[in-house]
Amino acid sequence: MTTHPYTLRIQRNRKGPDGRLTTMWQEFTVQATPTTTILTLLEEIKGEKDGTLTFRQSCRSAICGSCAMKIGGRTRLACKTHIGSVARQGVVEIAPQANQPVLKDLAIDIGPFFARIHQIRPFLEDGPDTDAVLEKSAYDQVNHVTQCILCGSCYSDCVMAEVSPEFIGPAALAKAFRFVSDPREGQKVRRLEALSLPHMMWTCARCAMCVESCPKDVKPMEAIVKLRTRGIAKGLDAGPGPKHALAFHQDIQEAGSLNEFTLMMRTVGLLGTLEELGTAFHLLKKGKVPSPIPHKSQGVAELAKIYEILEEHPLDVETKAKEVVPE
Repeated sequence: MTTHPYTLRIQRNRKGPDGRLTTMWQEFTVQATPTTTILTLLEEIKGEKDGTLTFRQSCRSAICGSCAMKIGGRTRLACKTHIGSVARQGVVEIAPQANQPVLKDLAIDIGPFFARIHQIRPFLEDGPDTDAVLEKSAYDQVNHVTQCILCGSCYSDCVMAEVSPEFIGPAALAKAFRFVSDPREGQKVRRLEALSLPHMMWTCARCAMCVESCPKDVKPMEAIVKLRTRGIAKGLDAGPGPKHALAFHQDIQEAGSLNEFTLMMRTVGLLGTLEELGTAFHLLKKGKVPSPIPHKSQGVAELAKIYEILEEHPLDVETKAKEVVPE
């Protein structure tokens, strides 16, 4: 296959004697085919052009997750990303993962990320919630989320982690769902109680960036939604997050659209609403305050019937792994 010249614009990061990080961009031109991986080119640059370039890599097989970095504006595994798929006019920018401390060049401090993983107690616990009967598909949920390789890509691209550093993050929540969904787990309710606290599962804004960036198709956001569903089912509906979700459910069921005028009151209560009066006055000046008389959509009666049918015959929305049968 014919080679082409490509330019890798790499973010170089160095810590000075005072501990402050200095950042600069350095460009390297290489000859490569469109199917050459970014990791191969980084190794070529380190071996032949600049031995001080620092990055992590290990398995080269999209299993260890250590080579995750920002490539072309998104977090990807360097070992499975082809230069031809990300270069724009022959140029691709490469930077360390976001939302995590940088040690040097493209290498980050993975300590804070794994501290979040340990925070959800990643092990089975004895207790009263262990399932008495195991169905054939009991481990489908577990098998799906255990594909996570803890590369940190989802946390790097998470917009909530960017604005709320306390957020535990999608990887930790997907790992939490792995145990909540495990039929052997004996502390499911206690786990859901912990996950209902601030900066946990209800902080997710459902932007779906974690789904886009995950190299193993774990779908962390799907796991987060299922955690929320299970939490509400267990009566854990006292916080702003579940109240907001239940208000949505009620409005759509009764009117087919949101009653935005009362939505905040039902979500954060009177005190929380009063704290946002400044924002309300600003919206009023801009003519963006919603009408106190909610709009009722057409076909609400049919919608109510759909809700009634779903309550009588709920859909099984759990992920089912495809059964592998030996030939």
